[in-house]
Amino acid sequence: MNLRGLLSMHDLRNSLSGKVTLGYSAVALVILVTSLFFVGELRNLEERVLLGQRATDLFDAVLEIRRFERNYFLHRQQADLDENAHYIGLTQALLSQHRADFLAITPPSRLDELQSLLAEYQRQIAALGSGIAGGGPMESIEPRVRALGKEIVSIAEAMAGSERQQLQATLASFRTVLLSVIVGMALLIVVVGRALSQRVVRPLKEMESRVAAVPGNRQERLDPPSQDREIVSIIEAFNHMLRELGLRQKSLMRSERLASLGTMLSGVAHELNNPLSNISSSCQILQEEIGDGDLAMQKVYLAQIDQQTERARNIVRSLLDFSREKAFSKVPVQLGPLVAQTVGFVRGEVSAKSVVQLSVPDGLAVPADAQRLQQVFVNLIRNAMDGLAKEGRILISARQIYADGPPAGTALGSGCDYKGEAVEICVSDTGPGIAPEILPRIFDPFFTTKDVGHGMGLGLFVVYEIVDEHDGCISVESALGQGTTFCIRLPGGGGTEGEQISNREALK
Repeated sequence: MNLRGLLSMHDLRNSLSGKVTLGYSAVALVILVTSLFFVGELRNLEERVLLGQRATDLFDAVLEIRRFERNYFLHRQQADLDENAHYIGLTQALLSQHRADFLAITPPSRLDELQSLLAEYQRQIAALGSGIAGGGPMESIEPRVRALGKEIVSIAEAMAGSERQQLQATLASFRTVLLSVIVGMALLIVVVGRALSQRVVRPLKEMESRVAAVPGNRQERLDPPSQDREIVSIIEAFNHMLRELGLRQKSLMRSERLASLGTMLSGVAHELNNPLSNISSSCQILQEEIGDGDLAMQKVYLAQIDQQTERARNIVRSLLDFSREKAFSKVPVQLGPLVAQTVGFVRGEVSAKSVVQLSVPDGLAVPADAQRLQQVFVNLIRNAMDGLAKEGRILISARQIYADGPPAGTALGSGCDYKGEAVEICVSDTGPGIAPEILPRIFDPFFTTKDVGHGMGLGLFVVYEIVDEHDGCISVESALGQGTTFCIRLPGGGGTEGEQISNREALK
C-alpha cells in the first residue's frame, strides 16, 4: 500500500464519517461474501435437484418398462413389446449419458449391476418377441422376465429414494446454513452497531456532557473527547465561541462598570465637596492671619488641611480602585467599611427624603474580590433606588449563618446547595415590588422594564455573574406593594460579631 493509501486509511480511522464508512463497508463485504456463498450453495442445490429429476426419470422409465411388460403378458400384443423396448432403450441411454451423475447417488458396482440386469432383461424380452426360448420352453421366459424386472425396479427405486434422502439432507443443511447466516448477520449488525456507538455516539455523548458542564465549571475551553476530525472541528469552534463570549461578557461588565462609575461620580463629588470646603476655609483663615496670627492655631489649620487632603485622596483612590481592571482574587474583605464606602459613592442618587440604613456587624469579613463585591452592592443599591418612592427606605444588612439549603425565594447560583458557614448580605427596599410573572426573568441579560435609553438590563445579570464567580447564591423575594429583598450568600466568612451598625442613617 502506497503513502496515499496509508494516509486515506488514517483519515478514515480519525473521522466519524470514516468510521461509519468502514462499518458499513465491513457489513457490505460480509453481505457480498455471504451472497457469493449462497449463490454457490444454490447452484449445488440446483444440481442436486437436477440429479433428483434424472433419478426420478430413470425410475419412471423403469416403471413404464414394467407396465408394458404386464400389458404384454395380459394381452399378448406386439405394440406393448415395442413400447417396452422403447423404454428399455431410453433407460439405457439415461444410464450411459448421465453415468457420472448416477455414480453420485449409488456405488459403481450397483450401477453396473443395474446395467447388466437391464441388458439381460432386454435379451429376454427380445427372445420373447422372436419366439426363441434360448434352449428352454417359452413359458420359462415369463418368470425370468418378471424376476429381472422386479430387480431392476428395486435398484431404480433405491437410487431414487437415496437421491430424495440426499436432496432432503441438502435442503436441511441449506436451511441450517441460512438460519445460521441470518443469526450471524444479525449479530454482526449488532456488533458493528455497538462498535459505531462506541466510536461515534460515545464521543458525541461525552462532548454533550462536557458542553453541558461548561456553565457550572466556568471552563474557558474544552478538550476533545476523541481525535475524530469532526469532533475536533466542533470542539475548536466551541472553544472559539467560548473565547468570544468571554470577551463580550468582559466588555459588557466593563460597560456596566462604566455606567456605575457615572452613577458614583455624583456621590464622589458630594464626598469631595466637604473636605475641599474645609481646605478652602482653612486656607482663607491662614491667608488672613499670616504673619501676625497665633502660630499654634496656624499649625491646627495646616493639620486640618492635611487631614482633609488625605480624606480626599482616599476618596479618589477608592474610585480608582473600583474603576481599574483587575484579575479575580479572593481575599478577606471587611464588609462594614466596604458597604459604607459604596453607599457614600451613590449618595447623590437617593432622594433627600429617602433613608439608607446599614446593619452590618463590626469585624464581619468574607473571602471575596473587593472590587467585584463593590460592583454587586452598587448595582443592587441602584436597582433599589430606581423603584424607590421619595420617602422610601433601603436596608443593607449582613450576618454570619450556617447554610443548610437554598435560601427562600427565587434562587440562582452555583452555591445554592452549599452547606456550611456562610455570610448572608441582604438589600431590602420599600419600593413597589416586582410582578410575579417578571420575577423569574430579572437576572436574564438585557431584560429590563425601564424605558428605552434608561438602562441596558445588565445590572442584575452582572450581579448574578459576580456572585456565581464567588461560588455564591443570590435570591430575591418580592410582592407587589410590599417591596423587594435581594440576599447574597457567600461561603466562608469570619470575624467577631461586635456591635451592629443598626439603624444608622447613611443618607437622608
